[in-house]
Amino acid sequence: NYWLGKWFIGKYRLDSDFLKCDKTLLMEPPKDIAKQFDFYIRPGGKPYGVKEPVRPEVAKREAFMICQLISRFNDAAAWFKDTTCEEGTANHEKSFIF
Repeated sequence: NYWLGKWFIGKYRLDSDFLKCDKTLLMEPPKDIAKQFDFYIRPGGKPYGVKEPVRPEVAKREAFMICQLISRFNDAAAWFKDTTCEEGTANHEKSFIF
C-alpha cells in the first residue's frame, strides 16, 4: 500500500469489476504530488481523517509509486478494454478516485 495526502493505492483494494467495459479508469494524481503533501491519511484509520506526517524523502518514494501504479493499472485496463469490449463501449474516463 502507498499513500500520500488523500491519495492511496493498494493492489488488493481494486474493485473486482475494475476491468469491466463501463467502469472508469483511476484518476491520476498531479505530477507534483510529493511537493503538495507532507502527510498521509490512512484509509479506514481510527478516527478517520487523522493526518500522519511524512518526511520529504518518504513522500518522494510514495509519490513515485502512486503515480507509477495508477498509470500502469490504467494502461493495462485500457488495453484490456480495447481488446475485449465491443467497439465504442470501453470507458476510458479517468475519474475514479481510489
